[in-house]
Amino acid sequence: MNKATILANGEFPKRCESLQAIKKSQLLICCDGAYKKLVDSGIFDNSTLKQVPQIHVIGDGDSLPAGLKGNPPFPTLFVEGWTDQECNDLTKAVRYALTLGTTEIDILGATGLREDHTLGNISLLGQYCQMPAGDGKRLGVRMLTDCGVFMPVTKSCTLPTFKGQQVSIFALTPGLLLTSEGLKYPIERRELRWWWEATLNEALGNSFSLTIEGEGVVLVFLVNG
Repeated sequence: MNKATILANGEFPKRCESLQAIKKSQLLICCDGAYKKLVDSGIFDNSTLKQVPQIHVIGDGDSLPAGLKGNPPFPTLFVEGWTDQECNDLTKAVRYALTLGTTEIDILGATGLREDHTLGNISLLGQYCQMPAGDGKRLGVRMLTDCGVFMPVTKSCTLPTFKGQQVSIFALTPGLLLTSEGLKYPIERRELRWWWEATLNEALGNSFSLTIEGEGVVLVFLVNG
């Protein structure tokens, strides 16, 4: 399978588009605590139960009630053997997805609740986007929230937007020089030393370009319409 959706154990998504992404996923992987939230959400009801693909659940199992694991309501594979305590369940889920030939991942439910978990999960995008995928290229990864989408960028690019869309840019790697075109407040060969420096910008049209001088990772956040 080329594309996977990972549901992390943060705040469960509320936005309709996010819920549809979960329901229509070809490969759905849940961090263990997120599986209970998925069951409790009721987004898979009796009318759609037959359409539910096998859900893969990964983690150490400490967030799952024993009864739920023993009698899951959906076709479920509880993945064993991924017990590395040097990484969190989200990273285990990403690595597991790569073993299944995944080349693109959408991550949901990774923000909200504890702020330290939120910051940690967002920063991990800088590592995930550099992981080799099944097609010999780097993994394509996004993090969807109810407010927008985080996208890690490692080279100069043009990103689709709509006029007036709010845009924030963060440099995860020091020393990069960034130049933008198509934003209300232009960035001209600027090194971003602090996270706030290129936030709350605005797209002027249906795309904007970002030129990156240097090697590293830039994080772009696009606010939903």
